[in-house]
Amino acid sequence: MADEFFDDEQELMDQASGAAEEPAVPARAREPRGTKPASGREAPPFWMVLAIAVIALLLGMVIGYLAGSSATLSALESSKAASEEQLESAAGEDAYALPEGHPDVTVDEDGTAHVAEGDGASDAQ
Repeated sequence: MADEFFDDEQELMDQASGAAEEPAVPARAREPRGTKPASGREAPPFWMVLAIAVIALLLGMVIGYLAGSSATLSALESSKAASEEQLESAAGEDAYALPEGHPDVTVDEDGTAHVAEGDGASDAQ
């Protein structure tokens, strides 16, 4: 029975033992100084991290401002529509009628209110 996995492992172990017999050379001596690490990733400079953070903050503020102002405007429009609807419904009714037993009041052109003389005023007293 042939086991290919075992054969592959055996070859890898032989290669590793052959590499161990070579004289040990430090990793620094093998790589020239100007080369990048094997992973190919390098940390970005600190100023770039700060620039990205500032840009993200500004974008968040702009988007938040636009969303907030949009919500506020729509709330104001719906409030205005509701108040206009309420005024239209009240225009048909006698919205400014005084309750029963209240003396009659007249309002001059300058906005001064006076108690009207007559039967309504005497009933309230």
